[in-house]
Amino acid sequence: MSFQNDCDTALYTALSASTAVTSLLSGGTASPQVWRAVAPQGTTTPYVVFAAQSPSIPRRVLSGVAYESALYTVKAVVQSNSASLAGTIASRIDAALDGPTLTFAGHAHMRCSRVQDIDYPEIAPDGSVYQHRGAIYRIDADPT
Repeated sequence: MSFQNDCDTALYTALSASTAVTSLLSGGTASPQVWRAVAPQGTTTPYVVFAAQSPSIPRRVLSGVAYESALYTVKAVVQSNSASLAGTIASRIDAALDGPTLTFAGHAHMRCSRVQDIDYPEIAPDGSVYQHRGAIYRIDADPT
């Protein structure tokens, strides 16, 4: 399995298992609205989307790969004129990812840390406003 697939699985698992995050999403804790790259058309907000911003860059040593490193965008999307709920969800995403150990298949997790915040509105063709708040995270892991 590739490092990017392992990261996708680890992020989905951490985010969908965090009741602090999922309790604020449209599907609640029973059906977490956490999506890779893009939510399906018609998905009710709020939801969380994550995607690789910069896929893995293996850090090499003499005998092979020392560790893998990737950047991921993780954000809340909320249909609202206010960014307040999106900001609350983003804070809970940060608590779930920035520091705690992620579970990886084939890798020993070294760290997941917030690199940069994300905060922007999007206006849909029908005039609806969607708030996007979250962060870019660096994920480093050692191949086992």
